[in-house]
Amino acid sequence: MKKPDFQKNWLKELLGLHIETKTVATNKHKKDLDDLLEDLIEAFPADCLCPPNPSEETKIKLKTALDALLLWSISAPISSSLKIKLQEALNNVKMQLEADPFSCCDTLQSLQTLLRILTTIMNVIKSFGLSQKVKLQGLLQELQAIITQSLFCLICEEEIKKFAYVTNSGNNNVSVIDTSSNTVITTIPVGVTPFNLAITPDDKFVYVANSSSANVSVINTFSNTVVDTIAVGNVPFGVAITPDGNFAYVTNLSSNTVSVIDTFSNTMITTIPVGFSPRGLAITPDSNFAYVTNFGSANVSVIDISSNTVTTTIPVGFSPFDVTITPDGNFAYVTNSANDNVSVIDTSSNTVITTIPVGSLPFNIVITPDGNLAYVTNFVSNNVSVIDTSSNTVITTIPVGSLPIGITVTSDGKFVYVTNLSSNNVSVISTFSNSVTTTIAVGNGPFDIAIQ
Repeated sequence: MKKPDFQKNWLKELLGLHIETKTVATNKHKKDLDDLLEDLIEAFPADCLCPPNPSEETKIKLKTALDALLLWSISAPISSSLKIKLQEALNNVKMQLEADPFSCCDTLQSLQTLLRILTTIMNVIKSFGLSQKVKLQGLLQELQAIITQSLFCLICEEEIKKFAYVTNSGNNNVSVIDTSSNTVITTIPVGVTPFNLAITPDDKFVYVANSSSANVSVINTFSNTVVDTIAVGNVPFGVAITPDGNFAYVTNLSSNTVSVIDTFSNTMITTIPVGFSPRGLAITPDSNFAYVTNFGSANVSVIDISSNTVTTTIPVGFSPFDVTITPDGNFAYVTNSANDNVSVIDTSSNTVITTIPVGSLPFNIVITPDGNLAYVTNFVSNNVSVIDTSSNTVITTIPVGSLPIGITVTSDGKFVYVTNLSSNNVSVISTFSNSVTTTIAVGNGPFDIAIQ
């Protein structure tokens, strides 16, 4: 093989460039490093590189600028070891830009590595005059600002990204749904027959009641792994966490009690006797009281959280299943599954002020963050009733999957998520149109759902 051909192939392998050898040998018009850095900076979009993913046009511009730097590196007045580091860094950025799927984090890390090497090069090339060094420093600072801006964009996107957690009672696990794409991203093994769950106010942990294990699994939402298991009463069913995040309250269906868990130590600190077969529970926004539905007693126990004792009992309809409290704390809404209606309790007097007819076998209920609407899953009707809380009347009914049971609402109030026990999926309802916008397949017997 002739030497020029060998050199040409060597350059292709090393740099990934489709260039002619004579260009490398004879080009007398190569740009200076500062010009090349200006071209690289101009290739970036005006806002963040990512997220979202950069356009194909941006990728092409960036790769062209990187190729020019690779060409410059061949005759750069730097050591061989530094040349190799520079070329590896440039090729790594190119590789990240071409990766499928694209990773914003990996791309920004590769750019940060390239920036460090370019800074080293600026400091070791003795032929740079003072004015050129000042210019290069400014350009490298500008490149650093671009990387930092995109890092902030990435952090902000991760902060607003929310995940939904679904108990699959038939699989003994929890599905995790990315609500931005409405896709299941992972599944977490928990105890036996998980029923209800609740997420701490800081979104860091999920507490899952495992009805057949007589315990509660604690999931770390960062790693999506179980980090603790807490023994409670027999057939734990409902879970609620105080707004300050300090305590988790768990109803024990067969023990007729409520277990109180200290979330700092993840230990049960006391047990509170309530009515027969307690199911749902909700805590007032001020963390002063917990309301517990007693399915077999047709009433609601009100627990004073400061003393962990029942202070009053409120008669409601038959087989009360779930309870939720308005954001202002003024009213509690209770689903009476055997009466096909919802009782509205005035929390100041702890009396029922009205009853609202809904669908057949209403189970769970959620209220939007603005307090204007309540959504009720009707288990036998296969639909969701929407209640206007100002008039306490049903304004519409939304068909969903088979045997809807669990329900939750996003923090912005735009979507309601419903678990369909028999369909093995989750219906996503737009609160603007009050219609199902998508359906997400999950595990067997999805029972409850909560969103960060």
